[in-house]
Amino acid sequence: MAGSSPTTPDDVKTIQLLAKGVMEIYEPPLATINTHLKELTEKQEAVHNMLTSERRKLEDLQNDVMLDALLADIATSREKLTSISNSMMGLHKRVQSLQTRAANIEKIAKNKAAASQDRASKS
Repeated sequence: MAGSSPTTPDDVKTIQLLAKGVMEIYEPPLATINTHLKELTEKQEAVHNMLTSERRKLEDLQNDVMLDALLADIATSREKLTSISNSMMGLHKRVQSLQTRAANIEKIAKNKAAASQDRASKS
């Protein structure tokens, strides 16, 4: 205010009364709002903590499902390996049996050949 006069004691008193009145009007709602904000912040933190906990549980369950799938794969692979191993053992026994049989047939064939030669040389 360009042409205002110096502040008088009455003006100061009026300003103080106005300030006091404004404070009386706005201070209680502001205090209530502050209390509500604190309550909301606490509830928000509680909800955040619950969500974090639930997310961890869900992740643990998903990890359990993946682990169960891996364990099932291991069991299946073990069964396949056992089956292959048993097949290989069976084949090995058959090969040994065939080798023994081939050796016996060869021995018989040599004996027959020797017997034929003996007959041929005696005649």
